Amino acid sequence: MTFTIVAFMGLYMLAAYLLVNQGLRFVHNLPLLGPMLTERMLYLLFFFFFLMLVISNSAITGISLFRRQETGWHLSLPMPHSSIVLWRTVEGLLLSSWGLLLLSAPILAAFGNVLEASPSFYVLSLLAVVALISVASNMSSWLLLLVVRCYRPWWLKVAVVLGVAVVIGISWQIRGQQTAQLISGDVAANVNQLLQHTKVCTHPLLPSSWVAEVVISSGRGLPGRSWFYLLTLMSYALVVWLLTRWLAGRFFYDTWNMAMARMEGRQLTKGQQVFGKRSRRGLRMFLLGLRRQTQALVMKDVRIFLREPMQWGQCALIFGLLLVYTSNLRHLSYNYKDAIWSSITSYLNLTVCCLAMSTLSTRFVFPQFSMEGQRLWILGLAPFPLTKVLSQKLWLNVCVVTPVTALLVIISSMSLKLSFERSSFFVIAIIMQTIGLNALALSLGALLPNFRETNSAKIVSGFGGTLCLVLSFFYIVLSVGILVVPAVHRHAAVAKGVNVPEFGALDFGALSVLFILTVLSGGMPYFFALQRTKRLANLGNP
Repeated sequence: MTFTIVAFMGLYMLAAYLLVNQGLRFVHNLPLLGPMLTERMLYLLFFFFFLMLVISNSAITGISLFRRQETGWHLSLPMPHSSIVLWRTVEGLLLSSWGLLLLSAPILAAFGNVLEASPSFYVLSLLAVVALISVASNMSSWLLLLVVRCYRPWWLKVAVVLGVAVVIGISWQIRGQQTAQLISGDVAANVNQLLQHTKVCTHPLLPSSWVAEVVISSGRGLPGRSWFYLLTLMSYALVVWLLTRWLAGRFFYDTWNMAMARMEGRQLTKGQQVFGKRSRRGLRMFLLGLRRQTQALVMKDVRIFLREPMQWGQCALIFGLLLVYTSNLRHLSYNYKDAIWSSITSYLNLTVCCLAMSTLSTRFVFPQFSMEGQRLWILGLAPFPLTKVLSQKLWLNVCVVTPVTALLVIISSMSLKLSFERSSFFVIAIIMQTIGLNALALSLGALLPNFRETNSAKIVSGFGGTLCLVLSFFYIVLSVGILVVPAVHRHAAVAKGVNVPEFGALDFGALSVLFILTVLSGGMPYFFALQRTKRLANLGNP
């Protein structure tokens, strides 16, 4: 398994380098626009990398500081309180930074190859990325201390209302927006029109902009400019640790004490209930017809999920971005009458939804069995088999996620103006892929559990989570490759003047092969997980 993961990482970096190299070379060689578009792509890349680092570090550090009992024990030790925050910040940095380095390495190598940069380019770029990681991790700790200290219960309701209002506003704006028309012959106006929405990513006060300046300047052979931005970035990367230490020593203990008091008060006033009697009664009515033990397991999992804002917050963020993305597909500047481009976009959209689903299943479904922790023996003593816990988690995840992914595919199909037959084809495909990804993640989580760790982010960052992500990626590649065969055959037949139906025998065959692949990829690991759970082998793990 270690060889599989190492081989996959090497294969990914090679494939990413080759693809990004070809794409950057194509964009860079565009007349007049190439250099400007290439630079703006780098600004966008590091801007979103910076946001990803802040969010991921906030989730990991927040769980480590305010959701674990070890923090209370550490506070009783004869050491400064700031040391605890600094160590948790370093821990979150290490857990979240390796992915960024893995993602950015082939991109930077390809950019250096396109510009024919000197060896110093790679050294300066690496130092700039490391400094960005340091700044982002410390900023996430500041943001975490601020939010936890100033949090009020009514914030959640306001955030939900604002989130719904923002989604409705964006959807309405997208609906009423027309595709921008380019001005013929005016290159400057066209470039400004295309890039006006990305100006925020080039703000000079953003650390991500400094990284982009280092990469661009060193790639173009401007050592003075690149060293200026690099030293500026490194000075901030060192100063933020001092500021984190000062903020932690001044505010951390009071903030932690306030958070624990609010949590204790909430448990006393609500009897450890996450939602009221009406919500609980409504959920039980929804689960009417199920056995009492199944209802109890579902209620337990729902409560655990709702008690962790880091979990449902990340899910809402990812699905919200996907909703905006799928609604905006209709405004892409391509000819809808061209069946080839419409087909390519629809399959790429299916791939995006599957990749997002694999990320969520690895992040949240894989650690579910391990999160039962050392209290798993309690479920083992309950009057129902332990395999019931595994099956209940599977169908609960599938029932919750499948309607959302199917809705995203339906919206994207409407945006792309696909026929009913093609839309049904993609909906059936995403349903099977959702089931396969959830079954694979849950089964690997039961086969490779980690009952010692209570932080789900650390469980995912281990060997089992990495293996789950690798196998999910291979499953997506194989499934999309199978589904694209009928489209290739259809376009080849149309080019020869042969009429082919929207949904024929080849499409049905592709879905049948996908069903077999789903059974093999998700069903076989699930069978072995059931056998392991049936023997209560997990109870013997320390």
